Amino acid sequence: MTVSFRHQGQTRPGITAITVMFFSAMAAASGGLSLPPFVALGGIIAIPWRQILDFRENPPWEAVLFLLFFAWVMVSWTWSPYEKPDQAIKLLVGIPLYASFAFAISKLRGKWQSRVEAAFVFMAFAASIYLFAEFVINGDATLAYKLAVENAVANDQHTLNQVNRSLGHGALLSILFAGPAAALAWREGGPLIGLLLITITGIMSLGFGLEVNSVAFLGGLFAATCAYFWPRGALSATFGAISGAFVVVPLTLPSVAGALPASVRAALPESWDIRLEIWQFTGERLAENPWLGWGLDAGRVIDAEAEIRGTVQSLLPLHPHNAPLQVWLETGAFGAVLVMFAIVLLGGRIAGAPRLSRLQAAAISWVAVTYFTFIFFSYGVWQEWHMAALAVAVAGTTFLSAKSPAR
Repeated sequence: MTVSFRHQGQTRPGITAITVMFFSAMAAASGGLSLPPFVALGGIIAIPWRQILDFRENPPWEAVLFLLFFAWVMVSWTWSPYEKPDQAIKLLVGIPLYASFAFAISKLRGKWQSRVEAAFVFMAFAASIYLFAEFVINGDATLAYKLAVENAVANDQHTLNQVNRSLGHGALLSILFAGPAAALAWREGGPLIGLLLITITGIMSLGFGLEVNSVAFLGGLFAATCAYFWPRGALSATFGAISGAFVVVPLTLPSVAGALPASVRAALPESWDIRLEIWQFTGERLAENPWLGWGLDAGRVIDAEAEIRGTVQSLLPLHPHNAPLQVWLETGAFGAVLVMFAIVLLGGRIAGAPRLSRLQAAAISWVAVTYFTFIFFSYGVWQEWHMAALAVAVAGTTFLSAKSPAR
């Protein structure tokens, strides 16, 4: 009777989790953009009201700081030159629901936890195998879909770019999921299965013309290895470095980019040279409103053009392709400091968790470093599709805690 009582109420979140895992694999295969509504709906269905209300007596202060940060982000829209409130609404609705989904899944126990673990591993394999196959056949399946369903133009460079863009975005999901899934397989006695997943994911990350995927994979692999051997120390260092980047990077990166000699810039790939110009321009705009920032989504309005290697390029294409720069540009020093302290407290709680296992530390480090790499070098920090993917990946790491507290 005790076990039954402890595990009652598991069916609804368990079925919800398995359903979301299925659609997560489908989303990875189709470019990731379809994931947010499924994770948000999962958060609504599985929302654990009882556990959330328990926080009234002992609130998690890192969560409170994150809430304050996102509240500040939404308030900043009131002085943004971008007039549409769509991004603020998406953040207001989406973030609590994504967090609700991850939190509900973390509370699963017994047979439903085992079922969802299996679904998570299956999802990660399905996503990586499909994208690996697309890497081998040069995206022919995605291309066929775009030609047959979306009426794309055959033998057109724009169509090929769209294929690579879709598969490259899907790779973000696959890479995020691979670390926790491999750790789960390892824990259940299948280290070779986990190694196989990491191998095919790593090979797949080389494709689709997005170098950030390979960088994220290698960074995640290094961080996970360090965390496995030095769990608490490596986690503290990882979260400390990420938090510090939100203050240090905006103060230094634009100047470093501007100070690079022309000979060094000329030796870099064109896309890197363009990115350096974007960061330098963002730093100049950031300095004009350093304390409060320009407001949410200001990068959609603030822009200029410059000729780079013979072609005219936008100097702020929607966002600066760097999370610390974007946070400071849009929310100012106040927003940057808020998110810095929130990440520090989160890292401290995780590193000090009594049931932290080596595999869980490795999986958390993988997710933290790969996700930060994506938003540091490429994606806009407010994009809901990769926030939803992060929630699913975080849910996977919660299954890896030790059965008893560390001594």
